[in-house]
Amino acid sequence: MSNEGTPPADAGAPGGVWSTISPRFGAHPDWRAATNRRHWPGGLALLFVIGLGGSLALLVVSLLAARTGYVNTLETELLERPLVEQLLLVALIAPVIEEFVFRLPLAARLRLGVLAATGAFGLLNFAGGDGPVIVVASVFALIVLLSGALWIQSLVAGVARPEAAVDAGPEPPTWRGSVARWWEAHPRWPVWCSLAAFGVVHLANYDVSWTFATVVVAPLVVSPQIWLGLMFTIARVRYGWWAGLVLHAFHNLAVWSVTIAAG
Repeated sequence: MSNEGTPPADAGAPGGVWSTISPRFGAHPDWRAATNRRHWPGGLALLFVIGLGGSLALLVVSLLAARTGYVNTLETELLERPLVEQLLLVALIAPVIEEFVFRLPLAARLRLGVLAATGAFGLLNFAGGDGPVIVVASVFALIVLLSGALWIQSLVAGVARPEAAVDAGPEPPTWRGSVARWWEAHPRWPVWCSLAAFGVVHLANYDVSWTFATVVVAPLVVSPQIWLGLMFTIARVRYGWWAGLVLHAFHNLAVWSVTIAAG
């Protein structure tokens, strides 16, 4: 079957600014970039407002769910640090690390080097966690191993192919090619897994004794972070990785500023 006339997976997203950044992306993810990236200021501004409003609404749900046995220790630990250190952590270090680990690979073209690097960095950052965070660290370890295996297999397939046979026919299929085609055709799974992992690592902000009840409500406890992760993901896919980073930094800065002003 011919694919002539079929747009690539990362072809421009149709419609205006709202269609481009609509939260419906969460239910039906795709790899399409914004048709007109010059509209990024308006797109990021809308994402900021939607993200902040949605996270505040979900904060009520989070606080109710946290009553099952969650104690938020992040604010206390953060406010014990010098003001300049707080600012650097909130507006620079945390956004850079989290956007690098969770959203840099989110593009139509699968880059094994990027996937391996983000997996390795995620493993280094979260290997010391406990509870569900250990599961995320284990996933990062698996990503590193699988990326290495795919790279080695494609390398071996290339070396094993005789030079004289290059024009003899199509290249033999590799695992790397198969995984890359699956990745491009099924954006929902990379996006959803990224959002889930982003939410899970924020459980480290709490001191909690794991029981059946605390496990069941865990997604509700971190629902504001999952919602914000969706906003950052939309920015990353539509406008580029830098856009997700800027949005993340501005959101953190806004929340931190309100916390300092109120405290």
